Amino acid sequence: MKCTVKQLKAECESNGLPTTGKKAELVSRLTSHTPKRGRSKSPAKGAKKAATPKKSPSQSRSKSTSRSSSKIAKTTKSSSSAAGAPPAAPPHCVLFEKSARSANDKGLLSEDGATHIQLHQYVAGGNTSFDNFMNPHWNNWVNMLPIWMAPNLVTTCGGAFCLLSFSLFLHYSPNLDSEVPWWVFLVSGFCTWAYYTLDCLDGKQARRTGSSSPLGQLFDHGVDCIGNLAHFTAIGSCLASGPTRTTLAGQVALQFSFFVAQWQEYHTRELPHKFGEVGVTECNHLQAITTIVFGVLAYTGTNHVEMCNSEAYFGLTWAEFVIYAWIFQCFCLICISFNMTVFSTGNYKSLQHLISPFLACWYVYLIPDAVLASNFRMISLASGFLFSFITNKMIVYSMAKMTFATLQLDVVPLLVLSWLSSGTGLTAYGIKTAWQGLFIWQFLRVIYWSARAINQLCAKLGIKCFRIPPVKSD
Repeated sequence: MKCTVKQLKAECESNGLPTTGKKAELVSRLTSHTPKRGRSKSPAKGAKKAATPKKSPSQSRSKSTSRSSSKIAKTTKSSSSAAGAPPAAPPHCVLFEKSARSANDKGLLSEDGATHIQLHQYVAGGNTSFDNFMNPHWNNWVNMLPIWMAPNLVTTCGGAFCLLSFSLFLHYSPNLDSEVPWWVFLVSGFCTWAYYTLDCLDGKQARRTGSSSPLGQLFDHGVDCIGNLAHFTAIGSCLASGPTRTTLAGQVALQFSFFVAQWQEYHTRELPHKFGEVGVTECNHLQAITTIVFGVLAYTGTNHVEMCNSEAYFGLTWAEFVIYAWIFQCFCLICISFNMTVFSTGNYKSLQHLISPFLACWYVYLIPDAVLASNFRMISLASGFLFSFITNKMIVYSMAKMTFATLQLDVVPLLVLSWLSSGTGLTAYGIKTAWQGLFIWQFLRVIYWSARAINQLCAKLGIKCFRIPPVKSD
């Protein structure tokens, strides 16, 4: 049952609650006021027992009004609960997602899903010591942003820095095996720092301008999905790891672990931000510093290609050793998420949502080395945008409390094309054209799907994506 603001105010008035505020505030007020069935609040220790006041006529409401308040409480239970509350149970299991289209719903999300996003509250996994050290600086830097600058525009500017870094490495080292000018490393290091700084400032800008909305979380994490491609390209270019299966496995490990983090939030309603004293902030700053160090070494005449392809340990080159260590780190993070999401809660059904991305990871071992070497960039981008798409979908469905299907059909073209590339009679030109087509399809799908989701949420929330509406004077 949907209640108007007028009905909510009448319900607040009947319960002796303030009637000022927006719809979400009224709903939250009524929810917190609703007493739990079978329990009564006892007076504080040492306090005098107050006399029970007589019920006024306005407080004697009909059963239908009580049921209305109860439905409001049920609707907002998951979004208004504290971080320590038990996580909401995931929706029922389905193999394939049904279209949300209906006579009254023309978007990607169902009406209930859009409402859940409207009431969504973000719960982060805590701060590290370095976060607490940087927070005063971020608070000072956000005051340097124009007050008219929308938070989503801040996030987009951060994404533009990632795009600049990615474009430079794509030009100078398309297969991650070429020597790169020293200044490219310096620019990339600055871009990584600027990206993450703006990523931390967008939420502060939202609170500063009073324009906080659930769309901010969707926009923020959506840009992070695509930004992972730029991050790994920077690391691969520093290591000069080349168009190898090991390099591609490192990219897949990064993107799969990022998907698992969103999967954990889908089931626990809390996004992991750190493990111990190491979190996202430390990793991004470490990458920025590492890239700048490579720039300094290149400026002094060191050839990073020869350095990283020299022998390290266990018969591996330094590039291979670092990427294997990277994969092992991602594996450890995935195991921690498994423990927090599955084994500690007994929610074994949650594993079904990992089937499709897990199957997609195996494309790395289906493609022959020769095909991988000659089409590395297209293969990397096609799989990268596929993982970005299904991760974006998981983010949206987590906020909307909609069912993420067990089988994501978007992974099928990647697996089929990987199999066709392994000696099924396709010519080299045909394989190259097919991978280019798959990349274009996945790229356009990410853009189209994200744009539709953003437009639907903007219409639901009554806001503009990149503009803060002017405050109307009385």
